[in-house]
Amino acid sequence: MASLDPSGHTCTQLPSHDPESVKTLQLYRRISPGRKHLFASSPSSLAQYFVVNPVPHKHAGQWKPIFYRGDNPKYCPSSTPIARSSRTSMWNSFRIELGDGVAEVLENKRRRKERKSYERRQKFRRWFCMGETPPKKELEDEREVAGYVAVLKMSRGRFMGRTLKWELGGREYKWKGTRTFLPGSVKKVKGVSQDFKLVNSDNVVIATFEKDRWSVFKPSEKYEGTPNKKKSYTGTLRIHPSAYATPDVDYTKSGPEGTREGNEKFLKNMNLEGSHAGNLTEEAIVFTCWIVVEAEHRIRYKVLDEIEEIGESFGG
Repeated sequence: MASLDPSGHTCTQLPSHDPESVKTLQLYRRISPGRKHLFASSPSSLAQYFVVNPVPHKHAGQWKPIFYRGDNPKYCPSSTPIARSSRTSMWNSFRIELGDGVAEVLENKRRRKERKSYERRQKFRRWFCMGETPPKKELEDEREVAGYVAVLKMSRGRFMGRTLKWELGGREYKWKGTRTFLPGSVKKVKGVSQDFKLVNSDNVVIATFEKDRWSVFKPSEKYEGTPNKKKSYTGTLRIHPSAYATPDVDYTKSGPEGTREGNEKFLKNMNLEGSHAGNLTEEAIVFTCWIVVEAEHRIRYKVLDEIEEIGESFGG
């Protein structure tokens, strides 16, 4: 089924993937500073997953990416937010909310913000002995999250290491660096590769990411016929059939034990009995892949960010 957005772009529902074949998704940067990224099967096709991150670097508290199933939500209203994340200051730990219930979580956040804004304005009016005014639009009450929401924790095995571990449905996954895609002349040299591989608890490679190491220096290219006309290639994610062969996965498990001991605000939305329309394993792989690639790219500028933060704290 196809839908037409107000700007005239066609947002078509993408066909399902055959789990017996390797799924290839190309990662593109939509806007230069890194505020938007997308995963698509080809440059001219619609995005299957889209990431919106208003503040790609700076302080950890401002880093709040939202992961969508579908193309650019600006042009395709049918795109659904299915995950969001937060991080620590040194890019060593990430907390992820994953599932169709994330859309309702974000709506509840909007409802709380609108109600607090209205109450704040009325409070100021009372200070100046002014009468209360009705809200410009009806204030909505928060609703119970009916969709599936799992809380994941992804962290590095050691400080500033490349291995990031996370757990979903009782199975452990690890993103690791790999030299598979390097040319033979430098294949044995450590510290050169920028590529990754994802292994499961049986140490089976279920996904790889081959990064274009010169993508930062390449200009964006125009592709007509898609909502994202201008974008630049970053790398290629390949999800192997072994990623879908997980008959023993129980998605009603909450994830790593450390998650329950974390901040309560990340656990209050957890709903492991809710419904979910997509493939949780695939969506977790794609989103964590973007986080891993983005973290490695941003961490190179961490020293400069720390110096800037110290200067701001002293009023510089």
